[in-house]
Amino acid sequence: MIRVKDFIHKLKRYIYLILLVTFFAEIYFYPFESEFKVSAGVIILNLIILAVDNVSESWIAFLSGLAVFAVRTAVMFFKGINFDAALTVNYPSLIYYMVYAFLVRVSGIKKIKNHVFVGIMLLSFVDFSSNLFEAALRDEISPLGVRLILTVGFLRSILAYFIYELYERQKLFILSSEHQKRYAQLNMLISNIQAEMFYLKKSMKDIENVMMKSYSLYESPELDEELKKKALDIARDVHEIKKDYYRVVIGFESFLKNLENEDFMKLSDIFAIIKDNVQKYLEAKNKDIKITFSFERDFCVGPYYNMFTLLNNLLTNSIDACKSGDTISVLAGDLGENVYFRVEDSGEGIEEDILPYIFNPGFTTKYDEAGRPNTGIGLSHVKNIVEELGGSIEVTSKPGMGTKFEILIPKKSLVR
Repeated sequence: MIRVKDFIHKLKRYIYLILLVTFFAEIYFYPFESEFKVSAGVIILNLIILAVDNVSESWIAFLSGLAVFAVRTAVMFFKGINFDAALTVNYPSLIYYMVYAFLVRVSGIKKIKNHVFVGIMLLSFVDFSSNLFEAALRDEISPLGVRLILTVGFLRSILAYFIYELYERQKLFILSSEHQKRYAQLNMLISNIQAEMFYLKKSMKDIENVMMKSYSLYESPELDEELKKKALDIARDVHEIKKDYYRVVIGFESFLKNLENEDFMKLSDIFAIIKDNVQKYLEAKNKDIKITFSFERDFCVGPYYNMFTLLNNLLTNSIDACKSGDTISVLAGDLGENVYFRVEDSGEGIEEDILPYIFNPGFTTKYDEAGRPNTGIGLSHVKNIVEELGGSIEVTSKPGMGTKFEILIPKKSLVR
């Protein structure tokens, strides 16, 4: 069944290509104001040879010749021309395509198509030789005609290569764009996992403390045997939870290690990826907010996944605090032994009595449509990251005027 589907797919492909050549073969032009008629079908045939894989170029040329011959003969016949006369007029065109098919096959042009100069010369030779056979059958050979045939073959080959190179460049551009998109998505995914790792590791420490407290209760002489037994059971259960947590953390760390092919990234690349991600977030929120990214100098960031998490969380908070027409700016600067980051918005600002609590885990002023509070861990993520890197973060805000986050991180922790 699969082979039948493959055959049908391949047959459809051949028919499509043959019809394409046949259609363009009916488009003529007269070079240099001569009476020599040239069709565009050969340009398409040249392009098929250069750009289309998994087809036989000789069979495409031969079958296209049969189709062109049949169409031209039928058109002349329906115009009232005698069938034998129509055959006589058009059979040299069929010979052209047959010679073309033979020369393409024996020259092996597909194998050397990436050598542009050689490829153009070879295509020109194939076109010239095929045209020469056709001209001989039409008894139209002359010194001027030979020069014209040679020139036309050369020009058709150059045009085919020019279109082919444009096609290849466009294909590379699309592949590059797709790669960049996937690269950005992967970096965002890993940065989110990295952020969650902070809390997994913190939970492991908390679990360890609970286990130690339970075990210390078991060893306490003040408890009776029944309570000691329960405390020991709790310690054992917590120990099992700790082992499960440890396996999860090790698994994540191994996953991240396998994905991190490089241990640094340029700040400009980080900004570019975040800018693309933020733009999608703005579109989802249906907000028209101007966001600018700038830096005094570009540098390589070592723990760059941390930077993704840090900046994304700050920008998300700024966007949520802004309305359409507001602005957000992100600036990176150099302050001696430290790197300086500033995220500033012109949004609604933060009330003074709330400001001291915004970095507390679980604290939030945001609620969904059902009245459920957000997790409130975004800014605590940011604070954890900054402190892990040995830095500091400060926030200033005025209600109705906006908010500014300022971060200092030692270069030795960040710059590579």
